[in-house]
Amino acid sequence: MNDCYSRLRRLVPTIPPNKKVSKVEILQHVIDYILDLQLALETHPALLRQPPPPAPQHHPAGTCPAAPPRTPLTALNTDPAGAVNKQGDSILCR
Repeated sequence: MNDCYSRLRRLVPTIPPNKKVSKVEILQHVIDYILDLQLALETHPALLRQPPPPAPQHHPAGTCPAAPPRTPLTALNTDPAGAVNKQGDSILCR
């Protein structure tokens, strides 16, 4: 688990590199960084020109609509750049 915190510390640019921070502070920086990235995506000019996604449909209890195809987890857990996958990284940190 400590390796995962170390990796988060390297990946999140808002964490001061030369200051000792607790695990809670690391998580707070991670949450803030994710929120900043989400806001940047939501306000990006290229994305604003796209039509909004359709509203979710409500289905009667006990019925299940056909789900769209899902991306396999193996495709989601790959890093095409290879910059963050270093030898010794745990699968739990990806």
